[in-house]
Amino acid sequence: MSMRHSFGTVTAAAVFVVFAAAGTSFAQQPTPTPALDRRGLPLPFGVQPYYMPDVPLGTGPYKAIMSEEKGLARQIVYYPKDLARLGGKKLPILLWANGSCLYAGNRYRQFLTEIASHGYLVVAGGPMGDKELEVGPQQNPAVRGGGPGAAAAQPPSPARGGAGAAAAGPQTPARGGVDAGTAPVAGRVTAEIMKEGLDWAFARNADSSSPLYGKVDTQHVVMMGHSCGGAVAIEVATTDPRVTALGVWASGFGLIGRGNNDPGVAQKVRGPVLVISGTEALDIAYGSAKRTFDELNNNPVFYAWRDDMAHIGTFGAANGGELGRLAVNWLEWQTRGDQNAAKWFKGSGCTLCKDPAWHVQKKKIDKSS
Repeated sequence: MSMRHSFGTVTAAAVFVVFAAAGTSFAQQPTPTPALDRRGLPLPFGVQPYYMPDVPLGTGPYKAIMSEEKGLARQIVYYPKDLARLGGKKLPILLWANGSCLYAGNRYRQFLTEIASHGYLVVAGGPMGDKELEVGPQQNPAVRGGGPGAAAAQPPSPARGGAGAAAAGPQTPARGGVDAGTAPVAGRVTAEIMKEGLDWAFARNADSSSPLYGKVDTQHVVMMGHSCGGAVAIEVATTDPRVTALGVWASGFGLIGRGNNDPGVAQKVRGPVLVISGTEALDIAYGSAKRTFDELNNNPVFYAWRDDMAHIGTFGAANGGELGRLAVNWLEWQTRGDQNAAKWFKGSGCTLCKDPAWHVQKKKIDKSS
């Protein structure tokens, strides 16, 4: 596989100089008083170290890299660096669409590398962007209509006009959108881009000259997305029969995107569905996530929201934080039938069911295999 490095420049001070140290473990929730970069933009998970794309990372048994691939100009791919270590194990496919539909496949590097390190082929929408997108600021939108968490959801940002600067939320992808908190990125991730990435994965699996030849599990394709990317995920999952499962993170029906206001969209979703959001006071998409659970009646659906979790989740924390672990367990259950992983979600005593910070609702999950 080929590897190219095409990062934009970033001022070291913008990433490494902070005004305050983060007070909580960045493996969990963002600190309510985040470190700030030199422009006053929040670094809610502290200062993350930066690594070159070909450095193997992740806590899984197959340390993973981030790669630009020949013939794949609008996507970034994550996969185990040492494919030989897989033995006969195949790589299920995860397609990922960014929050804000941000056109930068390295934006969710922490989260996606962690997943890939457990033996997955991850295709993220968007080319390689500035490395600050990986380790720089992240910012929440103000919750529509205000509410008790609105101020906390949008930390003050002098460089962006204060707490109300991102109030427009998901409708402003050209500015970086609801969870970017960085300079604008041209373009946006679309369903077309994600399907193009899936075509590539299938083709590499069938190409005897490819290192991925015969190593991809084309029977298990999971489409996931965050915020605006969740709308893209729904569109792909309802229009491409190769998709076998759907994951919607702080997003859902009626948020934004084509097809998501279609009253019949719930009937078009195939396979099991994971719906995760933050708390109502801190997550602009709380209502869309809940609506998605309410309207899905033909699928196994696991829906949960977490106390004190804001719209940005923990994707930017080391290894994706709490959401990274949740995603890996969901994928291990849905693509490999791992019953230990299933315990996170199945039964009245499921891992998340017993955690007082999580609020869980389910449909047909406990009867799933």
